[in-house]
Order: sequence, then C-alpha cells, then structure tokens
Amino acid sequence: MINRHDNIANMKGAEARVVLWTGRSGRRYTMTREAEDAVAMAPAKIYLLSVGDVIRWAGTAGDLIDDHASRARFRSATARGGEMLSMPAPEDELARMTLVWDLEGMPHYPGRNAA
Repeated sequence: MINRHDNIANMKGAEARVVLWTGRSGRRYTMTREAEDAVAMAPAKIYLLSVGDVIRWAGTAGDLIDDHASRARFRSATARGGEMLSMPAPEDELARMTLVWDLEGMPHYPGRNAA
C-alpha cells in the first residue's frame, strides 16, 4: 500500500514517486514515476511520457510495435526529454484506448494533488 505522506507529489521540494493526474473526463489517475535508467515495459501496464507537465504519449509496449503513429509520438516525446510514468492497463482493449484518449495531451496540475 502507498504511504501518502511519503509518496504523493510535491512534498517539501522532493519529487514524489506517485503522481496524480486528471484526464479529460475529470477522472483522477494514480501513476508511478519510472526510473529513467531501468524501464522495462511490461504488457500489463500503460506507459506515459510527460514533457513539460503535459502527457505527450500514452500507450503500451504493443502500441510501439504495432502502431507507426504511436511510435512516432513516443520518439518525439523521448527526444524532448520525456519523463516516463506508468499505471496498470485495463484488460479490455476499448477501456485501454479510452484511457489513452483521456490522458494524452492533458497538462498536470500539481496543486490538485491533495493527499
């Protein structure tokens, strides 16, 4: 279980491991920051690249393999120094696609990360 007092965003200037993000729908998502030097994409997760506090790419490892447009957005975000976040992926394909739509392009509002 996540200890909110140690892990949720913007605590005494330290960067939190867990981040809350709000999607287009208004739904809130809990994401985990991935270590920059140790990312190994797992099939049961959705990965997100944020650049300048905006999610520029969201998807799965399969999206990078199967979807040229997704792969191009991923490369663009990594070239701009994107930060990798992750969260569990829904098993249902439609739910996964909806989640990607809900998050991609959305800015981060750190002030909304109330513990």
